[in-house]
Amino acid sequence: MRCVWACVAVLIVNLVPEITDGLSLPAPPTSRTCIIGAGYSGLAAARYLKDYDLSFVVFEATKHVGGTWHYDPHVGFDEEGLPVYTSMYKYLRTNTPIQTMEYTGFPFPDGTPSYPTATCFHKYLKLFAKSFDLVKRIQFKTFVTSVEWAAGRWIVSYTKLDSKENATESCDYVIVANGEFLNPYVPKFQGLDLFKGSIIHSHYYREPEKYQGRRVLIVGAGPSGLDLAMHLSNFTKKLVHSHHLKYNQPNFGPNYKKKPDIITFTSDGVVFEDNSFEELDNVILCTGYEFDHPFLDKSCGITKSGKYVLPLYQHVVNIMHPSMMFIGVSKKVINRVFDAQAQYVAALIAKKFELPSQEEMLKKWVQHAQSLPTKRMKLVDINVIGDQQDQYFGNLTKEASIPRVPPVLTEIRDFNAKIRLEDLLNYRDYDYKLLNDYKYERWYNYREDDPCPIEI
Repeated sequence: MRCVWACVAVLIVNLVPEITDGLSLPAPPTSRTCIIGAGYSGLAAARYLKDYDLSFVVFEATKHVGGTWHYDPHVGFDEEGLPVYTSMYKYLRTNTPIQTMEYTGFPFPDGTPSYPTATCFHKYLKLFAKSFDLVKRIQFKTFVTSVEWAAGRWIVSYTKLDSKENATESCDYVIVANGEFLNPYVPKFQGLDLFKGSIIHSHYYREPEKYQGRRVLIVGAGPSGLDLAMHLSNFTKKLVHSHHLKYNQPNFGPNYKKKPDIITFTSDGVVFEDNSFEELDNVILCTGYEFDHPFLDKSCGITKSGKYVLPLYQHVVNIMHPSMMFIGVSKKVINRVFDAQAQYVAALIAKKFELPSQEEMLKKWVQHAQSLPTKRMKLVDINVIGDQQDQYFGNLTKEASIPRVPPVLTEIRDFNAKIRLEDLLNYRDYDYKLLNDYKYERWYNYREDDPCPIEI
């Protein structure tokens, strides 16, 4: 905990000389906003800015809307030689009900399973972009290389990936919405370089058929680790799973072996903390992701690493330069949080409310840091909302006068997190329905296929 407060103290000392009460943000009729990313968060921001008839442009590195929800069988580069950023894999279904993921006022069609396939969710995002006429505002194949604060404006530099042309755009506001599943986190393991089999991060995993008859190790039991255990257990000759999650482990089949943490890799396998050894062909690291904002220049005033972004007021506004906002860096939340953040940001840019002084925003940010549970308090938790999600929705509503997200969604999130670990193999076979802002119903509705009644 001492390390956390040492970092916070240093940050405050560095910020205080810069603090002012005057946050002279540009007036809406002449302002220009640059949005980085056309995934879930970027599309939400574009929708609400358009609702206010504000000028904006969206920069998207790929040729698709939808961010990581677009499935591409390629790894590294696609058929045009363009970078592939998606983490999506074959047979994926959402692990939270669509009621917690859909945009405000834009529900999924009747008949959509509460846990649709990733392909179906991507169709939903494409339909959203089409319905609000957002595609013409997006510059595809545009890779942002730098965002710099200069002479009271944001200078966004980018490269057109097809023509290799470099260009810049001057903006009054910048919304950073480039996603959280871009930069795979790979822990350091002893002997990792000795292993002669293949080692990949789950970011590069695409299909289970590739591992037919193979001896595979999965490291980690987050959402991807558990999902891949379900998929690969039907294909592998041997499936070894290294993790320390406590949950109701289902019957993955006779080829599945649960193992503790890794001691060391060898040329042909792994030694675990129980001193057992398993011979392996392939290793898949389901070890999570880190933030990736290499384009943010020091002039942005943001302190960043792969683990955190700070200081952000309301988990959104760059306190040092309040005309820069972030959507999607908040941790342990449902997608609907990002939609609410987009509404908040658009209302701010449209001058529907004013921010507190920088001093007051910094004070509230420090109060948030102090509210983190002391037993696990680390700087990496600074972007966590978690158990405070419903209160967070209320705070955004109170300040920006945006629609209040129903408390029932947080209740569904909490129940889903619990039941997923209790009934991993079957929890997606249930459907949900919202009865009102505080109640929902849930019933078993197993389907042989994966229907997606979305037409574009």
